[in-house]
Amino acid sequence: MSVEQPFSRVPDVPTPGELIDLAFRRASKSAVKLPARKERLLVARLKEIRRIRTVSAILSSRLRAIKRRIPPVDKLHPFYRELFYVMMDVDKFRIALARISRAASMVEGLAKEYVAKLRASSSAREASRVRREYYGRVASIIRELDGDLKVLSEIRRLRRLPSFDFSIPIIIVSGAPNVGKSSFVRCVSTAKPEVAEYPFTTKSVSVGHVVAERGILAQVVDTPGLLDRPLEERNKIELQAIAALKHLEGPVVFLVDPTETCGYPLKYQVDVLRGVKELFKGRPMAVALTKMDIASKGHVERAMELLKGERVYMCSTLNCVGVKEIVEELLKEVKQ
Repeated sequence: MSVEQPFSRVPDVPTPGELIDLAFRRASKSAVKLPARKERLLVARLKEIRRIRTVSAILSSRLRAIKRRIPPVDKLHPFYRELFYVMMDVDKFRIALARISRAASMVEGLAKEYVAKLRASSSAREASRVRREYYGRVASIIRELDGDLKVLSEIRRLRRLPSFDFSIPIIIVSGAPNVGKSSFVRCVSTAKPEVAEYPFTTKSVSVGHVVAERGILAQVVDTPGLLDRPLEERNKIELQAIAALKHLEGPVVFLVDPTETCGYPLKYQVDVLRGVKELFKGRPMAVALTKMDIASKGHVERAMELLKGERVYMCSTLNCVGVKEIVEELLKEVKQ
């Protein structure tokens, strides 16, 4: 239901050995239209020219296809661009792209040079030698790309990032671990949430959709391993990955477990809340006490004392009670 994310169709990047084997194998099987005068030297020249041109075409097209099928980083939505910068070494990435483009041109340039040598060859043996020499030089060029191809192959890690439609509000669900974030997403989603990955998390991110008769009203995403502990406990790279979430336009839900059965004390959960509020300053935000199916009056009173000054909702993600009302209220704020 969401728009496809830009890295979902990024292909696997071949190794130098795979490229060379493919090109040479295809060249060995390539057919050539023989002239009426089947002179031995003429036939040898034509066969070797065909092989060189086949190798050149395959290698140059495959190398350029790698670059063509990687989305231009500068044109990405800021959310994906930020994550790209976190997960990839940008300088090495750009150098690698430039080197494979240059290698493609070198392969083609050498092909022209060696085709000219083949036309001037004086024997079938010399024609074979010229072709082998071209193979050797081309193989050397491709092998030198080993490090660059490895750099580009790292982009495969981005294929499992979540997909978002940035024209529709994106509700971020946050809170300490085990407070019911993924259950919240399931409760408000019209269909089964989509599962995706996000850098520096050990769990999968799920993205749900709130759908009405007139279409998708909002997307809802939980954040396991991201907005579930104080920001001051994060390293620089983790903070960059979390900062990318600021590019997801929409309100924020913060779930608090007053029963502390999530394994985290209320004070800890409130400390996490402070960091989330700072990160998303100015956004519509709802703080919700969850697990109301098991929370006692004492649990609620203690939580309300710690959350004094906050707009607090009550819900149960186990029974999906009160969750849709929270989303509806937030979407009203977004429209206003």
